[in-house]
Amino acid sequence: MSDHTAILNWATDYLISNRHPLKALPKIVIKTPWSFVARFHTKEDIFYLKQTPKALALEAPITQILHDQFQAPVPEVIASNSDLDCFLMKDAGRPLREILKQHFDAKLLCQAIEQFTSLQIVVAHHIQIFLDMGVPDWRLDQLPNLCKRLLSQKEILLADGLTETEFLELENLMPLFTDLCQKLSSYKIPESIVQCDFHDNNILVDEHPKKLTLIDLGEIVISHPFFSLVGCLRQAKRHHGLSEKEADYQQLQAACLHHFSPFGSQQTLLDAFKIAEVLWFVYESLGQIRLRQACDETAFLAFQRPGKLVESLKGFMTACSAIAR
Repeated sequence: MSDHTAILNWATDYLISNRHPLKALPKIVIKTPWSFVARFHTKEDIFYLKQTPKALALEAPITQILHDQFQAPVPEVIASNSDLDCFLMKDAGRPLREILKQHFDAKLLCQAIEQFTSLQIVVAHHIQIFLDMGVPDWRLDQLPNLCKRLLSQKEILLADGLTETEFLELENLMPLFTDLCQKLSSYKIPESIVQCDFHDNNILVDEHPKKLTLIDLGEIVISHPFFSLVGCLRQAKRHHGLSEKEADYQQLQAACLHHFSPFGSQQTLLDAFKIAEVLWFVYESLGQIRLRQACDETAFLAFQRPGKLVESLKGFMTACSAIAR
């Protein structure tokens, strides 16, 4: 992903040949080891070009399937290039986080959460479509083996800040991790698409008319739907200073559970959510190692904050200690 001339030329040629003359040169808006995004201003519209590493290059087909088959609130992909691992999509507004930073509106974020959970419920009946196209299978019965595979990369974990003592503690926690996966599975909440970065910065708002769009769908896996929601609430606490006792937070949590009411009472769903909050730490670490392995390692390590991979594993240990008490 170091030289972006080819994809910029491809996008420019596509837009011009399809009667979208440019008003200015494209502007790079994101440049990380795992994502390159450029904005194109044309005479009438704005388009975005995105490229990811080949190992994460499912975003275009995932987005197209969600848009075409499930009428999901996702970007409209107008063109893709599998050889260059990139695609063009129409502009869908500005990040919801920008709006919420100016004035926090729990109802607006609740609307986005309920849109996403509604989609999860629908897609749960069609997960084979996504598994067949290569979306990773991280369902609860797969997570223990995935966690063991993560722990087999001991040198990486130690280099990222894990101690030998902490590593042994994680190994000893594997039976509890497996038990928690089985316990969460017993709630019979259907597994579906899970977006590791489902939060208000990956939700776009088109003001006229008011429309919400979910973006950044390339790292979707098939797993327990609550993992996306746990991450979303954690981001809301971090970026908007919410505490779990506040009415806004409780409103957000209620929105997370609303569409899952056919699968249990409010208390039952809250109990399941608490288990998901513990397992989420390992899920997050799996997402981090997946991202790292998809990128050029030197570029990734130079860009990523040291300790981020094992930070979640340490969070899992802390959460397990709380269970023991």
